Amino acid sequence: MSLFDNATNLFDMFVSNDKSEEQETLANRAGLSTSDFSKIAALGLPAILQGINRNTNDEAGNESFNSALKQHEDVDKYNSINELSSTVDTNDGDNILSHVFGNKDGVVNRISSASGLSSGSVKKVLVLLAPIVMKYFADRKKKNNLDKTGVQKETGNVIGQLTESVQSYNKNNSSPLDIGGMLGGLFGSNSNKDTKYSTKEDDSLLDNVFDMFK
Repeated sequence: MSLFDNATNLFDMFVSNDKSEEQETLANRAGLSTSDFSKIAALGLPAILQGINRNTNDEAGNESFNSALKQHEDVDKYNSINELSSTVDTNDGDNILSHVFGNKDGVVNRISSASGLSSGSVKKVLVLLAPIVMKYFADRKKKNNLDKTGVQKETGNVIGQLTESVQSYNKNNSSPLDIGGMLGGLFGSNSNKDTKYSTKEDDSLLDNVFDMFK
């Protein structure tokens, strides 16, 4: 069976102030409070999803992404998302981030600056979230028998669903995260000219994340 009903579960589970079981498990693995974990996830999760969507809009990137999904199916391996969260492979997460972001360290540092938390803490959260995001897409691909075109459309649909979840959270949560303040320092000047994508493209990705919280 699929562990995920829809993409909004990802944001609701890992950012909500309700402190889900999965959120507490991942926060403990990262050595952070659930509050600090949520601050990072609020920016990191949309950034990962935006990065995946950007990559699948490129033919070679979409081919690579579909190949990677085959390695993350294991649909019957986990009985719950919390079980997945407690065993997620951080080395796999680090490799995923390298593929998703052209400038991985730059994105980590900008999220660190925006959230006021260390780059080490940011990376600990992102390497935990990335394999879970891949598992989500792997489940969707297998459950709906998606081909490469279908997967590409699915990544675009996820952005729309996530945007709605973010906007709903900001409107309805009695104790919202200070997203505006966090995003104020998100656009730094860190760069790495040896990456596949330019700093300009990574900044554009983060601009899209910024738009989600308006």
